[in-house]
Amino acid sequence: MVHEVNSFLSQEECKHLIKIIDKNNTRSTVAGGGTEQSVYNETRTSSTCNLPNSDEIVFRVKKKIAAYLGIDINKGEDIQGQLYEPGQYFHPHHDYFDGNTYINHCLASGNRTDTFMVFLNENIEGGYTNFPHHNLSIKPATGKAITWNSIIGEEYQSRSLHEGQTVSKGKKYIITSWWRENIWQPAEDTRRAKSYHSAISSKQNIKTKIFSTQDNFPKFTISGFKVMKCPSEVWNMVLDSYELLKESKVKEDWPGMDEFIKGGDNPVDILSFEKLPSIKSMIHKQLLPLHEEFCGEKLEPSFLYGIRSYNKGATLKNHTDRIQTHHISSIIVVDKDLGGQSKDWPLDFQDHNGVWHKVYAEPGDIILYESAKCLHGREEKLEGQWYRNFYAHYKLKDWQFQQ
Repeated sequence: MVHEVNSFLSQEECKHLIKIIDKNNTRSTVAGGGTEQSVYNETRTSSTCNLPNSDEIVFRVKKKIAAYLGIDINKGEDIQGQLYEPGQYFHPHHDYFDGNTYINHCLASGNRTDTFMVFLNENIEGGYTNFPHHNLSIKPATGKAITWNSIIGEEYQSRSLHEGQTVSKGKKYIITSWWRENIWQPAEDTRRAKSYHSAISSKQNIKTKIFSTQDNFPKFTISGFKVMKCPSEVWNMVLDSYELLKESKVKEDWPGMDEFIKGGDNPVDILSFEKLPSIKSMIHKQLLPLHEEFCGEKLEPSFLYGIRSYNKGATLKNHTDRIQTHHISSIIVVDKDLGGQSKDWPLDFQDHNGVWHKVYAEPGDIILYESAKCLHGREEKLEGQWYRNFYAHYKLKDWQFQQ
């Protein structure tokens, strides 16, 4: 998944690129999820600059990267230079776009398929590039490159999650080169995004927000799902709750459960949040803004059940959630015991284009998804001892279900 290339750039090339970064850097942004293409966000505190293709060495580096990847050079974005000073970081994220960020950046150029990063210096403390799903942390070394796929075919590589860890001493310099599905056309991406948002705004001013079936239920994002790290303040509450509840699990039972969850006499247990009502309510409320940002709509909390413990051999039938109340939802992975098995237990998810994805997540991850619209389940049998997650469900505030 992640490939390392030692001495991809020379000392002289690295020094030249560092000079450009030092001269031109500004505060970093992240992709905007609303009508803004980019926004400032405390998940990323570094500084950046786009390296000019008019610079002979910059263009030579871009051609070298294109040749290594075997990709048409016209599919490459401008190379971005990045500076991390002590205390700065970039929290776990994916390089591909989804949801409204796809609309803002990809309608002409397509999504990001490949990332190529080069470290320009060393002799710093911290600042590793970490891939949590691969248990891999890469130490900066002058001229060393790393590369990975964000999308293969039509499948999002959720395990490409990575972070720039906090620099504790010194300055960290890198360059990052992203590559698209199509020829990179940033101006056309912007034009189409503005046209899209304008059209949506006009429609929303005149349409009545009513749905009655799964077929006419609205779509709010491009792919229908997103994997990210659970906000730390929520995750800490989840861990505290889990410690209080994990020894008091009971058998889950509700009408029709046997149709959906299979796997022997006891495929699933529940660790009930009803024993911690104030924490349950607080988690539900604190996750609300994250779900609203994901779908771009106002929401209200509907249901948050206990931590479900799927047991060995369990499967979950593909389904959509309750159309009356379970519109935008999330799965928060709490803990899992794979029993020494190397095989994880993926979520099967069908996006808005009908493409099925195997979505993997680790404890501390949150999977946001359009639960009333997109089919999802876990068709493979759980080979480990148990897999524990909980679901947070939200209802659209400005839409009406009409029978």
